[in-house]
Amino acid sequence: MPANRTDACAMTNMPTQLTTDFDAMLDGGDIAEARRLLAPQLARGCAEALFLSSSMPVGEDDAHAEADSFATLKQAAEKGYIPAIHAIGLCLLTGDRVEQDVMRAAAHFERASEAGYPSAMYEFGLALFHGMGVARDVPHAVYLIRASAQSGNEYAREFLLTYSLDVGT
Repeated sequence: MPANRTDACAMTNMPTQLTTDFDAMLDGGDIAEARRLLAPQLARGCAEALFLSSSMPVGEDDAHAEADSFATLKQAAEKGYIPAIHAIGLCLLTGDRVEQDVMRAAAHFERASEAGYPSAMYEFGLALFHGMGVARDVPHAVYLIRASAQSGNEYAREFLLTYSLDVGT
C-alpha cells in the first residue's frame, strides 16, 4: 500500500486517494477488492475508511445492515470526517434511518460547510435561503450556494440559474 494512503487517512478530514481508489474498485465491480483495500484502515479506526465502508453494509438482513451502516457513518462523523457529517445531515433532513430533524440537519450542514465541503455549502445555503432549521438569511445563502457552484456543484449552479442569480466565475 502506498505510504500516502496510510498517512493521509490520519491527517485529513476530507477525501484522499483512498476514496479515489475505493470508488474505482466499486466502479469496476470489484467489491471484494474494495473491502480488502479498506480492511487495514478500518483496523486503525480511519474515519475515511469508516465512511466508505458505510456504503457497503453487511448484515443478517436489510434492517441490520442499514443499522450497521448508519452506526459506521456516525462513527466517521464523530471522528470529524466532513463527508460523513454532511451525510448525517442528509439523513436528518430526509428522515432516512433517523427521525427527521431539520434543525440538526442544518447544524451538520453548517459544520461541513465551514470546512469548505461544496455539497454542504449548497445544503446549508438552501437551509438559509428557505429558513429551514435556521433563521432565513438570503444574502449568506446566495454566497454559499455560489461558492458551491464555483466548486463544481451542478445542483448549486442550477439553483442560481433558476432564481436568475449570477453564478459567478
